Amino acid sequence: MKKQLWYVSLVIGLLLAFSVFTASAHDNTLKAKLSGRNEVPVVSTGASGELELRIEDNQVSFKLSYEGIEGGNVLAAHIHLGQRNVNGGVMAFFCGGGGKPACPASPATVEGTIAPADILPLGTQQIPADGAGFPEFVSALRNGTAYANVHSTASPGGEIRGQIREDNGRHRGHDDH
Repeated sequence: MKKQLWYVSLVIGLLLAFSVFTASAHDNTLKAKLSGRNEVPVVSTGASGELELRIEDNQVSFKLSYEGIEGGNVLAAHIHLGQRNVNGGVMAFFCGGGGKPACPASPATVEGTIAPADILPLGTQQIPADGAGFPEFVSALRNGTAYANVHSTASPGGEIRGQIREDNGRHRGHDDH
C-alpha cells in the first residue's frame, strides 16, 4: 500500500511540475497579427505580418514576418507603447533603426533579440532608456499596451500593425478579441 501511495504521489508531483512548466513557458510567448486595418488611421493594404516574441532571462527574442507590403520600401519595424487604436512612441526596433540592420524588402522574416540596451527613452510616456526601461517594456508586452508596426515609404506612419498579446491560441488575425 505504501508503494502504491508513493507512485500516486510521484505521478501527481510530475503532473504538477509539468503544468507549472507549461504555464510558465506559455506566459513567456507573445504574438501579434499585423494588418492595415489595425493601423491608426486604417491603411488600405493587402500586406500582412506575424510576430512571435519570447521573453527570456534578460532579453526578448523575436521573429517578425511580413509580406505584400504595397507602399514601397520597408523603412522600419519596431514596437510602440500604446493600447489598441492609439498611437504611441517607439520603445525598441526590429530593423531600420535603433542600431538594428536595415529592413529587408517584402516578403521577409527578421529575427533577433531585444536587450535592455535597446530600449529607447519615451519621456512623455515616462519610459526611461536602457536597462531602467526594460522592466516597463516587458510589462507593456505582457499587459497588451504594446504593438508592432511595419512602416513603408508610402505609409511612413505604418502600413501594418498588430497589438501584442499572450499566445492563448485565440488570434483571429485582428485586434477585435
